[in-house]
Amino acid sequence: MYSLRIVLCVFSILMLVFALDSGAAQDDKRVPQGLKHTAVTKIIEQRIKQYQTALNNGNVGAVLDLYGSDPVFMPQHSVAKIGREQVQDAYRQVFNLIELDIRFSIYDIEYFGELAYARTSSAGKTRVLTNNRVVDEGNNELFIFRREQGEWKIHRYLFSTTVPRQ
Repeated sequence: MYSLRIVLCVFSILMLVFALDSGAAQDDKRVPQGLKHTAVTKIIEQRIKQYQTALNNGNVGAVLDLYGSDPVFMPQHSVAKIGREQVQDAYRQVFNLIELDIRFSIYDIEYFGELAYARTSSAGKTRVLTNNRVVDEGNNELFIFRREQGEWKIHRYLFSTTVPRQ
């Protein structure tokens, strides 16, 4: 009696594994992609590079163009900025206070259907405009992208410093 249950249990597990594996092969978008260079990961990498350029240029319009229709920006030491108007105001305030010269490193990109995420870090220098002081800059970031009308846009973005305040 127990051996029949064990056989049925093992058979059920094998069938489940086979079903999951064949389903993933049919819809490759559901399989985590890591840093494999698929069309989607290349686009996400490009968006992060565009974001880096927009930050380094202090270009609010270019930053906002990378965000989707319903964005949330979660900067460190602040409440979340929700919606395009709040996100735009937040970046305008940031660029009125500092100039950035940073570079992003990308560690993970995974996507599932219409959503993707990227885990990154950034490092470089920040110039504080009020006193012209240059300080080290470094953060861990998490980007969540959503495909909107065929384009990958930043849907959620948060960061946390890796450099203690100076």
